[in-house]
Amino acid sequence: MRFGKEQWQELWYTLKSNKRRSIVTSLGVFAGMFFLTVLTSLGNGLGNATAEQLKAVSSNSVFFLPGRTTMPYQGYKANRKITLTYQDYLAIDARAKLLKSISCYTSMGEWGNTQVVANGRSRQTTVVGLNPNYYTSIEEHIAIYGRPMQRQEMEQGAMVCTVGEYLAEKFYPDSPADMVGTIVTLNGVAYKVVGVVKQYSDNFSFGFNARYCVEVPLSNVIGTDVNKEVYLAGNMLDGVTAKEAGKEVYQIIARRQNLNPQDEQSIIPMGMELFNKIFGMISKGINLLIWIVGMGTLITGVISVSNILLVTVRERQREIGVRRAIGAKPQDIRSQFMAEALLIILIAGSVGIFLGMLVSLLFGTITESTKIGQFVLRPYPDVQTLTISVIIMIVAGVLAGLLPVYKALEIKAIDAIRDE
Repeated sequence: MRFGKEQWQELWYTLKSNKRRSIVTSLGVFAGMFFLTVLTSLGNGLGNATAEQLKAVSSNSVFFLPGRTTMPYQGYKANRKITLTYQDYLAIDARAKLLKSISCYTSMGEWGNTQVVANGRSRQTTVVGLNPNYYTSIEEHIAIYGRPMQRQEMEQGAMVCTVGEYLAEKFYPDSPADMVGTIVTLNGVAYKVVGVVKQYSDNFSFGFNARYCVEVPLSNVIGTDVNKEVYLAGNMLDGVTAKEAGKEVYQIIARRQNLNPQDEQSIIPMGMELFNKIFGMISKGINLLIWIVGMGTLITGVISVSNILLVTVRERQREIGVRRAIGAKPQDIRSQFMAEALLIILIAGSVGIFLGMLVSLLFGTITESTKIGQFVLRPYPDVQTLTISVIIMIVAGVLAGLLPVYKALEIKAIDAIRDE
């Protein structure tokens, strides 16, 4: 059956004459496509925000996480806790061949338990000592006011520090910028503040969040205690994997701490490829959940459309019988009900996609001007998702019309007229 003007008018008339039923029928499809568009946009926004946060870290960065030994060695039992020290850092810095640079950091005293006094106010917080390679080997920190510590200051152990944005707001509530150039005391020792800093992302950090800490040169924290516990990270040469770098670093530490040379899994090297893999798996899980929710709602709508069309077939039994009696072919009946199902689903689905895009665009403008952008960035639907959505609508329309068409084709002209 070729659809001409008359057939379209008839189809439109049928939907208009059952306006309330058509609207109620289409709500499920509308909701399915609306939520699918909004949720996939939100998923894109989460992925974009994660990718943006990871930009602060070099793609060649690797972090060394000490654990416990799993093998005995030279009289030492298994399950021995491994602690990395400043001496280990110096040994790795001198011997490692697969690392461009090695960096470490540690805390002054216990984490979160250093007294900081500034502007007549006192707080207990974390003071972190950084070595000169920290910003290039681990992660970048951004100076909001003033500047970060310079490499020369960090190498010479200058009595300077940077203060996290959150702390600056607590010490100078009216004007955090005034903190730059002032003198603060850290456990009674005076330091000059050269900058107020934050890290590239408030939601992604390695070990500590610069926004809530005070940073000083590492040598000021280590002093003469070369066995002080530190946290290590390196920047690998191009082409080197985290596993290869981890093996080399482990062997250096194993010789110093009498560890079994075969027990390499007791120190875990975590490269950016692992972080990317973890976040990729999380992103895929979120997207899968989004599609399950969206498709579940859409399937409910398709079933609703199919059920309503089954009722319509029953109500229009006489009409179908008359058409069959005057020579209408099965494909004519098939085309009519398929077209009704497709039209209902395409209209409802298109409206759902359109409103979903509007909501996503509105939410996107909000995230760009607020801190929500740290969690969700550019939450817009992509072309691939929209294309898949249109294909899904067409397939759904065909599926919704199959059962009604089958029932309509079962009706015989004489039986339909007699029953009526």
